[in-house]
Amino acid sequence: MSRLAGFVGSRSLPVSFSPFVSSLVSAFCARGFQVASGGAVGADQYSLSALVEQGASASGVVFSAWSSASGFPASVRPSVDRFLASGGQVFWGSGSAGAPRQQAVSALLGRNQRLVSACSALVAFLHGSSRGTLFTVRQAVRRGIPVYVFLCGGGAYLPADLASHCIVLNREVI
Repeated sequence: MSRLAGFVGSRSLPVSFSPFVSSLVSAFCARGFQVASGGAVGADQYSLSALVEQGASASGVVFSAWSSASGFPASVRPSVDRFLASGGQVFWGSGSAGAPRQQAVSALLGRNQRLVSACSALVAFLHGSSRGTLFTVRQAVRRGIPVYVFLCGGGAYLPADLASHCIVLNREVI
């Protein structure tokens, strides 16, 4: 895949950020990018909803940690269903719904690594503490992929070892 932008973020990202995520999805699609997410609650779900609402599901892909739709959080499944029904694509993972915590975490981290490996840019929305999002940002930095980070409140911060390798932006960028 070429020109794939990963959209990731904290599960605690408030719904008030959904229109902002949507505007960024639109901006990246207008510039010829496909949009990828991991199918989690928060920024991932907002990006999926934006693709569906903009009639651009065919320009999106979900990197799932799970081997079936039943692994997605219950609140995200309707978004994934609409995304798939309107032409979106899912690359299924190996995790199973109800797996022990260690296996689930391994599947989630593997999903994040697969997403980063396929992307040519990463857009991250940090809100509060988000080890998974920071893990993904760190993976992208190691691969030399441009990373655009939005600090969205809740005490979110970018560790110093990442800050010099990322482009930190605010909501007024669009």
